[in-house]
Amino acid sequence: MKQILACMLALLTAWPALAQDDAAERARIRDERAAAEARYAQEQKACRGRFAVNDCQDQARRAHNATLSDLRRQERILDDAERQRRAAERQKEIDERKAAKQQQEAVEKRARAQADQQDREARAAEKAAKRAGDEAARAARAPGGPAPKGGPQPQGTPRTPEPPRGEAPTAQEAARNRAAYEARLKEAEQHKAEVEARAAKRSKPAASELPPPPK
Repeated sequence: MKQILACMLALLTAWPALAQDDAAERARIRDERAAAEARYAQEQKACRGRFAVNDCQDQARRAHNATLSDLRRQERILDDAERQRRAAERQKEIDERKAAKQQQEAVEKRARAQADQQDREARAAEKAAKRAGDEAARAARAPGGPAPKGGPQPQGTPRTPEPPRGEAPTAQEAARNRAAYEARLKEAEQHKAEVEARAAKRSKPAASELPPPPK
């Protein structure tokens, strides 16, 4: 198959020179055929003046037929070569169209792959952002969170929720978390003050239990 394609490409490369040679060869064959016809007519005429007319004409006819047969053989060679050149030219056009189509399909395939990759990345980023928002919202609603770095906090003191591991909070989430922390801290301080006040009230003795004043 490769040898056939190589031959066809070689024919296409040499097409201008071969076409010119083909035209010259066909012109030569036409000239030789015309000369053979003229020569045969003269020989037939000369044979009529001879004693053995039939033998002379048969001999001239055989020579003339041989000449025409050889010229037809040469024409067939030229016809075969022309058919091969045309077939090679058609095959080249088919291959060029096929190559262009395959190239276009490859470009479209790469474009679809890039679009799919971008779509997957966008969906992953959207899911990550939603997950981070949900976790931040849950941390803001929780009564307490993980202890801050630097040591434990006093009992009853709300802890600032930390962002999910591997994900930094946005500025809006950080502000919201800070506000929730301060609100819980204020609530804890008020609760502590109320507890201390109730404890102090319970520890203060009643008036009936006080010792009598000295006389």
